[in-house]
Amino acid sequence: MTKFANRLFHIPEYSDNESNVVARLTYNAAIGLALLSLAFVIISAVVAPALLERAVIMAFMVIFTSFGVMVLIQNYKLQIASILLVSMMWLVITVGAITAGGVSAPIFIGYMIVILAGGLIPNKRIGIFISLASILTGILVVIAEINGLLPPPFQYSAIARLGIYIFFFIVTFLLQTSNTRSLQMLLKQALQSQAQYKSLLENIPATTYINSKDETAYTEYVSPQVEKLLGYPRNMFILDTLFWKKILHPEDYERVMNANHAVNMTGELFNVEYRLITKDQRVIWVKDEATLVRNESGAPQYWLGVWTDITARKHAEEEQADLVSVMTKRTIQLQTAAEVSRAASSILDLNKLLPMVADLICNHFDYYYVGIFLIEESKKWAILSAATGKQGQQMLDTNYRLKVEDSSMIGWCIKHGEARIALDVGEDAVRFKNPLLPLTRSEMALPLITRGEVIGAMTIQSQLPATFTHVDITALQTMADQVANAIQNARLFTERVNLNRELETQNAELERFTYTVSHDLRSPLVTIRGFLGYLRQDAESGDLIRFDKDLARVANAVDKMQALLNDLLELSRIGRIINPPEKIPFREIVAEAIELLNGPLEENDIRMIVQEESFPNIFGDHARLVEVMQNLVGNAAKFMGDQAHPTIEIGTDGEDADKKTIFFVRDNGIGIDHQYHERIFGLFNRLDPSIDGTGIGLTLVKRIIEIHGGRIWIQSESGAGATFYFTLPHA
Repeated sequence: MTKFANRLFHIPEYSDNESNVVARLTYNAAIGLALLSLAFVIISAVVAPALLERAVIMAFMVIFTSFGVMVLIQNYKLQIASILLVSMMWLVITVGAITAGGVSAPIFIGYMIVILAGGLIPNKRIGIFISLASILTGILVVIAEINGLLPPPFQYSAIARLGIYIFFFIVTFLLQTSNTRSLQMLLKQALQSQAQYKSLLENIPATTYINSKDETAYTEYVSPQVEKLLGYPRNMFILDTLFWKKILHPEDYERVMNANHAVNMTGELFNVEYRLITKDQRVIWVKDEATLVRNESGAPQYWLGVWTDITARKHAEEEQADLVSVMTKRTIQLQTAAEVSRAASSILDLNKLLPMVADLICNHFDYYYVGIFLIEESKKWAILSAATGKQGQQMLDTNYRLKVEDSSMIGWCIKHGEARIALDVGEDAVRFKNPLLPLTRSEMALPLITRGEVIGAMTIQSQLPATFTHVDITALQTMADQVANAIQNARLFTERVNLNRELETQNAELERFTYTVSHDLRSPLVTIRGFLGYLRQDAESGDLIRFDKDLARVANAVDKMQALLNDLLELSRIGRIINPPEKIPFREIVAEAIELLNGPLEENDIRMIVQEESFPNIFGDHARLVEVMQNLVGNAAKFMGDQAHPTIEIGTDGEDADKKTIFFVRDNGIGIDHQYHERIFGLFNRLDPSIDGTGIGLTLVKRIIEIHGGRIWIQSESGAGATFYFTLPHA
């Protein structure tokens, strides 16, 4: 029983201060009403026994209801408890007023107490409803009394009336005192909470603020930490309510404004990271978290936000990102170097190797352009041999080249054998501005060095300024060295293949030579040996006429053998004994050859057509090239046949795949059947024995052309003339 009583008279703690205050007020009011009801019964028995029955009934209702209110409060049913208490008071007063005669009954003033007690109800709407109900009930009682609908008024003695008034005054005093104490307590708690909240806001590391609820977001409050964070005095944000927008980083302004607009439309949490500019012009990063505070009815009131300084975290993230970027770049460099090394060791064809290397470096490092230049034989020009992209292909198609001098980064790099880097191409004095590469902002030229000799250079260009680091330069120079060694190996391999091919060709020629010597030289020897016997017989018989004829035949055989030996000696000299190469206008070669053949050309009335305007300058052995043209024009004249209008034409027909000029000598003579197109270039091969010659002329021509790095071929049909084509390099 004691335990139940202790629990009954103990007010539980609610989740908020306001509920605790209302619970305590309601609880005290219930106990007070119960005690006052008992006191009223005792006083009625002494002073006004006629009121005792009514006093006992009302006291029972009040005590029973008060007990229920206390139980409900113990079970955290505060709103129901307060409504029950006030409703009980309204019901008791209404019943008392109706049964006691209406307005004249002292209990009628109890409606004022009901209205006052309506403030105990947490739900303000219900409190207002009960107050209005009390007023309306009082009005109805008055109307009922005026219309005689109520019983006759009860006659109270002066003492009874005074006792009733005193009872209600005491109740009113208790309620008023409780309300006053509750309000004072709430005010004190509110002030304490405000002080604590303010202390919390102004002592936490972050900066807090309050902004208006609309999209303008003007500042209503900002904590003192803002001065430490940004260097600006606190009152600047209050005097200029939009000052926070003025210190936003320009690159973040639009993003923050868009985020502000979005949360104002949705009411969601504002959570954005952006930069602010401090008073001393530093840039700091803040994390801005704000929530829209609403009142009890859900209407927006203001934005409560926090600025947290995350500059250190951002710098750490940037350093981490830089480290990851460096590691990623280093991995790419190693991977590219491995692929370049694999390609360099496995591909010996420069036409495949160089484009592959350029593409690997350009794609893996995300560069704008990569080109590889190789020095030509004269060492005066660097020829573009591989390039990336459409611009690179355009330059390759035009045989793009740069002079080996200080007028370009490639030229400077090759000339000095050192890397040259332009982190800003606009400031480099020697850089050649290529109109095909307008987006280049930084460029690096690396020499290709092998065995101490510069053989070319590699250009690497980027659309970003200052994009090359020391690590990049080291890695790319390593790749350039690998490429240089690969080029040298490929050249050595090509030379070896060419030497083997030349050796095979020479072996084949040696076999043909052996056969020719054994066949063509043996024939004159057989003739000489045979006629020596005839000469003996002629001498013994004294037949001088026959002797002279046989001696002439022996002399002819000796002359033929001498001519064959001279031609063989001339053929053997080609490639071993040459004149110093020089730059020669090809028209001079043609003019000199025609001059040497002027006699047979005029004798046979042959018309010459020479396209002098198309002839370039070439680089080679002047005398040997005159031999080539003399042999080709001489053969054309010799095999003209019975042509009524013999014509020989000399000109050019564009360039081959190696950018060498294609020359031709065309005639309208007897032509050569297709089956003999290869045979005619063989040693001592004569298709028409009736025409003077040893059959070695075209062999000499072929050898001289090949010694100059060209090639020769024929297009002809029997009876339709012949065209000899050959290529020679430009000067």
